[in-house]
Amino acid sequence: MHMRTTTRWLLWGMWWACLVFVVGAAWWFGRTMFYAASSDDPPGTVTEAGCAEAMDFSGAALPEGTRDEDCTSHTWGGQAYDGSFRMPRAAVGGWLAESFPDATDFPCDGDDDKCVHALRETHAHTPGAYTVTVSVHYEGGSAGDTALVTFDASSY
Repeated sequence: MHMRTTTRWLLWGMWWACLVFVVGAAWWFGRTMFYAASSDDPPGTVTEAGCAEAMDFSGAALPEGTRDEDCTSHTWGGQAYDGSFRMPRAAVGGWLAESFPDATDFPCDGDDDKCVHALRETHAHTPGAYTVTVSVHYEGGSAGDTALVTFDASSY
């Protein structure tokens, strides 16, 4: 009889432990869903943004002579921007060197001619991007005078 009583208490204890685990997991999941639903920036918030604002977040200024600007803001749990613009080809090198002096070159994919990646040291009280990636495609071949710049910057 003693063995049967011990087994019964062990089974009840395991049942209660499982119940506590399930209730705790359900509470955590419900709290997370409530936060996501009531947040000012629900998951997947994507909005149009000005490229000057995006470049400011990246720690750079939008170069002079830009056109065809198309930038987007992504928020939830952090901030990110991506976008593209065209600028004078002759100004690309100077703009990159001034804007991202610590950037490292990396091999480009596709038709891009120059690609750089910059890591910024940010702090919780300092807004701005932690990582910035810029790709440049020179349009019109060697005779062209326009560069298509694409970028992404995030605080993630």
